Amino acid sequence: MAIQRDQLELVCGLLALVVAGVHLWWGLPRFALYATVGTMADPRPLAFVLSGHVIAIGITLAAVDVVERRHLYLPGIGLMLVHLGGYVAWHTVLAHGLGVGTPHEHLTLLTALPIVLEDLLRSPLALAAKAAEATVVVLLGWLVLADQPARHPSD
Repeated sequence: MAIQRDQLELVCGLLALVVAGVHLWWGLPRFALYATVGTMADPRPLAFVLSGHVIAIGITLAAVDVVERRHLYLPGIGLMLVHLGGYVAWHTVLAHGLGVGTPHEHLTLLTALPIVLEDLLRSPLALAAKAAEATVVVLLGWLVLADQPARHPSD
């Protein structure tokens, strides 16, 4: 039983909605608090609110066929990679903030991995979001590859 393209897009869209929901759920109250005090000490709430809305808009455009879905695959991959990379950067090289924490010295992939895993395991919400984002990257990548014309050995 082969997975149909529509089914793959549906699963991908639902996972992207989870990502948008998590970002909005976490970001909106913090953004509102910063807006009331007139300062933005942490850039994440604004970034999360914007990102959540961008994802929701992209899904809406695809659902109502305003934009061909295949035109949203690469931007979707890019946005999910920004989320994943941003999480890693925030918990390693940015030391939980812009000038807030102490940066990790001599950071390499081998030293960053345990730091990121420890932070993910402390936050089930972050773990769910990162798992959804990574899955969206894989599914969108699969859709991009499925979109490529078949190559013949004579080409």
